This record gives sequence, structure tokens and C-alpha cells, in this order.
Amino acid sequence: MKLLITTQTVSENDQLLGFFVEWIRKFSNNFEKVTVFCLEKGEFDLPGNVEVVSFGRYRGVNKFKILFLLCVRSFNFRNDYDAVFVHMNPIWMVSGGVIWKILRKKCFLWYTSKGVTLKLKVAEKLADKIFTASPESFRIKSKKVIVTGHGIDTELFKPLEHQQLTTHNEIRILSVGRIAPVKNYEVLIEAAKILKDEGVKFVAMIVGETPLDKDKEYAKKIKLEITDYQLQNHFNFVGKVEHKNLPSHYLSHDIFVHLSKTGSLDKTLLEAMACGMNVLSSNDAAKAFLPPGLVFNENNAGELADKIKGASQHKIDGKLREFVVENHNLDNLIDKISGLINK
Repeated sequence: MKLLITTQTVSENDQLLGFFVEWIRKFSNNFEKVTVFCLEKGEFDLPGNVEVVSFGRYRGVNKFKILFLLCVRSFNFRNDYDAVFVHMNPIWMVSGGVIWKILRKKCFLWYTSKGVTLKLKVAEKLADKIFTASPESFRIKSKKVIVTGHGIDTELFKPLEHQQLTTHNEIRILSVGRIAPVKNYEVLIEAAKILKDEGVKFVAMIVGETPLDKDKEYAKKIKLEITDYQLQNHFNFVGKVEHKNLPSHYLSHDIFVHLSKTGSLDKTLLEAMACGMNVLSSNDAAKAFLPPGLVFNENNAGELADKIKGASQHKIDGKLREFVVENHNLDNLIDKISGLINK
């Protein structure tokens, strides 16, 4: 069987979507040919049975032309695929779904977010099956939904061979993800102020970029708050980091703090767990599998500060990595999805 994949970016250097290149590589082992339609392509190394077709979003092509190109190329490439796998963006399913149905192609959607939009509702009607990482990650009731777990490359994200509880005299805190209001960094800043006032030694690193213009104002806001609290020496913003370089950041810190209000299960939390980090989360989906001692209330900075102090004293729990390997392993995910598509 031949597969068409639609995604936003195919680039190993992209922090947010760099991981998807490995998805494509693994899909190529399960299909005769893989064609990828994307908005932008960068650097990647993929097998010979993979063809990447860019629509050139960043060369000035507007959204309506992109949707037109999707329909035209879906027809022109009709002999190069038997099924379609839409990654994340429901608009691809909405725009291409009708022509794919006319061409008698099976349509599959991957979606992980608590948001329910009109586009998503239409996409649900057009998809044959919908894959999602957790029950909280797709919030439309549908018999088409299959909960598969996330796809974490546990060979890339893994502990050091002789990883031990660190003995340095400061707590090293890490958070990874785009800088946007949904990431709720204000709570970490408030918790940091409490730690500082209590004389706790710590540093906090935030890895992530502001991909949208509206998020740049949010970044200015939280940095101003850090200045107002005189926490400049405690926070380090490192911006964009290539996906393949993220493990070194996880491995050089003690505690991963996850504050995202997406409601769905985030990859970064699972990556940190796979690397053997102590983690703390306020996310709804995380409450289903993390022990109570590693969960805090979404807007409770005092509770977060207390749990940061507590987690810094505890040994790393190997069961956190085991959970990721057993439930969110990339090889298992791709095999599961490929098997269902190939039916």
C-alpha cells in the first residue's frame, strides 16, 4: 500500500515538528511508497521511497492558494497513494477530504488537543479513523477515535548510563515548549519568587520560541514580570532548540515543570520522563498516570514551589521512563497506525 501524509513542516531542525521526520522514516518501512505534502521543507534525510512535496508557504503563497494546491496535487498524485494520513491540522482534512472520498482513498487523522472547532467537527465526519494520544486529546465523541498513545523516540530520549541524583547546590528547573499564554509560565515565575524569598537556590531554563506574532507580546510580559521580581539571575531563555538536541537539556536539569493548559497530553512531558527526569505537571491528562506527589493545581504557585523543593530531594523514579516505553513508544505507535491503515 502507498501512503500520502500531510503535515506542516518537514525539517529535522524544527523544534516543534522536527520529531515528525522520524515518524515519516518509520512509516516508510511499512508502506511501498510515502508521499508527503507539507507547507515547508528544510533539512532531512529520508529513504528513497519517500517524496516530499512543499507548497511553499514561506515563499508568499496565501492560504487559499495552498488549499487549492492541495486539491490539485491530491488529484495529480492520485496514483501515488491509496490512503491519507493527516497530521494535526484538521483544515487539511476539510480541504482535501471530499476529493479523497471521490478518489476512494481511506482518510486518517492524527489530532491531539482539547480544542474543538468547527473545522475539527467537519474533519471528524470526513475521516475514516482518528488517532489520538489520550482520551483528553480528542474531545468529540466519536466511534472513529482510537487512543494510541504518543510517539516518543525512547532511543533518542533516554537517561545517561550512570545517571544519579545531582549533588550541586542549586535546583535546576527546566520547561520546554513554545512561549505562549497556554503554557502558563506566570505560575512558574510566581513560584520562583516564593523560592527566592525563602532563600532556595535555583535556576530555571525555558526552552522554546515564539512562533506567532501574538505570542511575542506574551514573552515581553513574562520577562517584565521576571524583572519586576528581580529574578533575572534565576531565569534563562534559550529560544529555539533543534529537536535532536533537546535530550542534552533534559539530562542537565533536575526537575521538569509542565504547566501547559492544553488539556491534552504533551510530548515534552513524556520526553522528560523518558530521559529519567523528575517531573511536575498541572495538566489534566497527566493526572491520569502521574502519582499525586508529582501533580499540582494549575494556578497554585505556592503548591508548585513546595513540590519543586520536595522533588529535588527525591530519587529519580525509573517507573516514569517505563511508563513511556510501554505506552508511548514511537515504534509501537507507528506499527499500530500502519497496521490499521493497511487493513
